[in-house]
Order: sequence, then structure tokens, then C-alpha cells
Amino acid sequence: DLWRASPLAQRWEQLARAWLAMPRQPGLVGQRDERDRPITVLSPEVERTRAPAARREVLAALAELPAGSAPEVDELLELLQWRAPRRGAARAALHREALGEATTLGLVALGALASYARLLLDDLAAEEAVDDDPLGVRSDNEHIPADASAAARALDALLPKPVDHVMVQADLTVVVPGPPEPTLAAELEVVAEQESGGTASVYRVTEASVRAALDAGYAAEDLHELFRRRSRTPVPQTLTYLIDDVARRHGGLRVGTAGAYLRSDDEALLAEVATDRRLAGLSLRRLAPTVLVTPHPLGRVLNALRDAGYAPVAEDATGAAVLTRPRSRRAPARAPLATTVAVPRLSGPRLLAVVEQLRHGDAAARAVRRAPESVRAANGRPSGGPGAAQAHRQALAVLQQALRDRALVWVGYVDAHGTTASRLVRPVSIGGGYLRAEDERTQMLHTFALHRVTAAVLDDE
Repeated sequence: DLWRASPLAQRWEQLARAWLAMPRQPGLVGQRDERDRPITVLSPEVERTRAPAARREVLAALAELPAGSAPEVDELLELLQWRAPRRGAARAALHREALGEATTLGLVALGALASYARLLLDDLAAEEAVDDDPLGVRSDNEHIPADASAAARALDALLPKPVDHVMVQADLTVVVPGPPEPTLAAELEVVAEQESGGTASVYRVTEASVRAALDAGYAAEDLHELFRRRSRTPVPQTLTYLIDDVARRHGGLRVGTAGAYLRSDDEALLAEVATDRRLAGLSLRRLAPTVLVTPHPLGRVLNALRDAGYAPVAEDATGAAVLTRPRSRRAPARAPLATTVAVPRLSGPRLLAVVEQLRHGDAAARAVRRAPESVRAANGRPSGGPGAAQAHRQALAVLQQALRDRALVWVGYVDAHGTTASRLVRPVSIGGGYLRAEDERTQMLHTFALHRVTAAVLDDE
């Protein structure tokens, strides 16, 4: 609510800052992961540690050009590829998606960087130059200045000023001659239906919208006062008649829930039941001289009435009496002796598990063939002995170096099935007994238990 009540330019700035710092890649949503499962918005596969840097690279390349310059998309991507030729096609796809997202957010228009977006980049660069939070303890929202920044002021100067009034016409349309203020927008959302947007948006008051406002708690007089206060034109009589007519019919029918009902042609008997103190726990309420309702279920009502000395009978939806007869207990019949011989067969889940094991072994064999000779030798080395312990310490040292240098490293490990495998990854974090790394080929994040790592070799290519 606070965000919606803030000026439009400041709302845009908060969205732009959050997008620039977001470590997720929205373009991956809807694709399939390596297990052929759909990737959702909150899936961990959407996380990309290089996404914020890729967005900054695209905007920085546009900012280096003269104001108003709009290079072709392919030319911009070629420039970024030339600056970092070893980062591959995955980086180019990330740059292309970042450019599309920047266009959607309004930082880029017609291929050129917006003037207020340049100011936003300058503000971010100035904040990073005097950063007093090198460990990232403070949240990103705390970096947003309380007062309007230069980018927000520049954007606010380009936007039309919000209005607090409307013009109601005889055909029950409501014209807003500009972007509505937050309070006006909230009121129109309740009492009218939007037909068109833009600089001057158009709403229409209908019978359904008036009924929705009455359902939300507005009274007829509240709606009359709202249009008299907001409209710069006289309120037409058609709107007044519509509000009064809908309000007159509103609430003519009441709908509620009930757990059970009691009915009887004997009004005196029903009045006695309604005033019986022993049945006060049923919360009986009279709907008609011959009908009572209660929020409690049928079984409880029947038991309470019988305990109080009454003789009720349950009935179904058609009004017919429902009589239940106690079932007699009988000994269960003997099960016939099995005469067929069961033939052992593999179940469906078992067959899938076997196929998964075969595929896993093939994938591990391919990875081993691509891995360096030292990694393959470590995968074949016995796990016990001082030599294995020394190799494990060396592997941890290599992983720590690769993490510091953001370098690619071949990792040999033993998976949960006892199979040795190798992957070319880029370490992201090490801690808690686990290595978190990004697969260079699939751009997927993987987690390795450190005690299962057999070797680690920096990639020389």
C-alpha cells in the first residue's frame, strides 16, 4: 500500500533498482531443466549469479554512446561479445534477454538508453563508490534515497501530473483527464469498470459496478457524495437514478449457510423447541413460523433433540423421511485358496529405476572421458589411506582458488549411487560441507557434498 501511494517516478525507480540487483533470469521460466521438468518463477534453476552483471554490461554499453544513439541489437551484442570473447553463447543469450527486460521496464526505448536511466546509472555508480556496506549486510531497499533522486525527478518531469478529479458524462462514462491519484484510482476501481487506459483513461458506471460498491460497504449516499466531490461536471440524473435503483433492490435476497434445519407443521411445537434452554447450544434461529435453522450438523441436532425428549426424524433433499436400520453382524467369509502361481515381474517404478541407473552410468562415463587425466585417475583411486586424504585436501585448495578467481574447474566426485563422475563447473560458494557451483554447459546450479569430491583441476582451455 505504501508503494502504491508513492509517486509514479519513485515506484519506477524502486522497480528498476530491484531488477538491476535481481540474481534471477526471468527468461528461463517455462523452459525445461535437465530432468525435463518445467522451470517455474520460484525454481532454483532460475538463479543466475551473472545476471546482474550482464544487465549492467548492456546498460553501460548503451551509456557510452552519445545521448539518443540507438544501435542495432546485433551490433550491441557483437560489441559485448568482442569485449569478453571467452564467455560463450550463454552470455550472449543473457545479454539479449537483459536488453528485452530493460525495454519492458522503460530503461531503453527504441533501442536507445533513456535520459532518466542514465541518471539512475550515475546514482548507482556514486553509491557504489562510497559503499559503507562491503559485506552486503544491509538490504537493497535501504540504498534507495528517502528524497527523490535525480532519475526520479527527471522521469517525473516527463510524466503528466496526477489528477484528483473526473468528468462524468450522460452516457455513464467517467473520463479521467490524466493519471489518477492513488486515492482516486482506488475509488474508481470499486465503483466503475475501466474501458480504456492511457493518458486519459475512461471508466463506465454499470449496474454491476454499483452493486459491487454496495457489496464492498458503500451506501447509496456515499456513492452520490463521491461523484459530487470528484466530478468537475454536473452529475447526470441517469447516474443518480441508477445508484438509487440498484440500492433499492440490493439486499432483497439474503444468502447464508446452515448446518441443518428443523421444520414442523405444529407451530406450537417449534416455538417450544426454539425456547427450550436445553437446546441453547444449537443456536437455533427462526426463519419462519414453521422453520428453524442451526449452524451445527444434522447428527448433532438429532442427538440433542432426542436427549431432550423429542422424537425428530431426518429427511433428505426431497423431504422424504430417512430411516436407518441397524445392520446385523456376520462372520466374514473365508478367503478362497489361491490356485494360481504368481509370475515374478518387474513393476513400473522398478523398471523406471533400472532405466535411470543405466542413463546415469552413461552420463557419468561421458563426463569421465572428457575430464582431465588427473581427475580420472583420482576417480579410480581407493577412497581410504593417507594418499586419498592428501588428494582431498589438494582438491579443496583448488576449489577455494577457483572460487576466488571465478575460474572453471573440473570436479571429480562420487554421487549418491556410488558412481564416479566429472563436471566442468564454476564455484559459487563453499560452506557447511557443500560446494555450490554452476555447470558451464547447462548453466544449472549443482550442489556437491565435499566429502564426495575426489579431485579438482583448473580448466586450462
